[in-house]
Order: sequence, then structure tokens, then C-alpha cells
Amino acid sequence: MTKPTNLFNISLLPVVLLVLLILGAGYLLMSGDINISKLLNKEPEVRRLNGFPVDIDSTVSISKQRVVIHNDQELAAFLNTVDSTGKLTLNDKVDFNKEYILGVATQSQTVKKSTVKVRKVYSDKTDKSLIVSIEQIDLGENCVLETGPNVAVDLVAISKTDWKIAFDVIRKAQPCKPQ
Repeated sequence: MTKPTNLFNISLLPVVLLVLLILGAGYLLMSGDINISKLLNKEPEVRRLNGFPVDIDSTVSISKQRVVIHNDQELAAFLNTVDSTGKLTLNDKVDFNKEYILGVATQSQTVKKSTVKVRKVYSDKTDKSLIVSIEQIDLGENCVLETGPNVAVDLVAISKTDWKIAFDVIRKAQPCKPQ
């Protein structure tokens, strides 16, 4: 008598190869340049710009600034507002087709009493909004303060978005040692 061939072993080989191909393609997609999670999650990314935050000597009086900068003209207007001398420049290249800039500044100060920094950007996916958390640190009463009119400025780049953007300031007092 002849021994019948096992058809189960023969038909299992293509299924195993197909599963291995799917797993290999999944591995390549998840570990390579293509990031599926980034495509599905449209949250804006934040990038700190070199040279910021900074304190600028200023001779003009300005009010506090909280702006979203969409193009080169708005960037030039913001920089001219906070620094009338024109010394403040942006060292990083910003592509306004892909990014916006968040600009924050304190009001004019007669002494270097406050610093400002964009600490974090929080997102709310339900109503598609961003909250820019700004930390403003005010020096205490016993601090030795540098004199001269100035403005504290911070700029960060954020990926282009159509989400609503709001600013929230957290003020902190920094105590100083008695003289």
C-alpha cells in the first residue's frame, strides 16, 4: 500500500510565508523613516529656537506680547516691537510653510526683575486647542537687580496647525538671599 501524502503540511507553507511577510513589512514600517503613529496623531510639535529666552536692552516702552507668528513680515514686526535697535535676530531657519513661531515678551522693565520662558504646550484633542504655558519668574525683594530698561523675550517654533492657540502665564517668585 502507498502512504498518502499529508496535504495539511503542504498547504501550511504559503500561510506561514504570508504571515512572515506581513510581520516583516510591519517591522520595517514601525522602525524606519515612516512613522504610522505620527501620521495618525496630528498633534503639533514644539521646537526651542537657539538663543532664546533672552533679555534685551530696550529704550522703548512696550506692553507684554503673546503672539503667533505666521510669516516673515510678522516675525520682523515682532522683533522690531521688542527690540527697536534691530540687534535681536533669529539664528535658526524657520520654514513658515511647515511651522509657526510663538513669541512671548514681558512688558518694559526698568530693572532686570523678570524672566519669561515657554515651558510647555498642552493639547486638548477634543476641541482641537493648544495652551501655551509661559513661566514668568520674578526676582524677590532682597535681590540685587541689574539696572537698565529691558524686555525678556522667548521664541519657540511649533508645527503648522489649525488648532486654536491660547496663552497661560504661571508666575513664580524667586527668593534671594539677604545682603
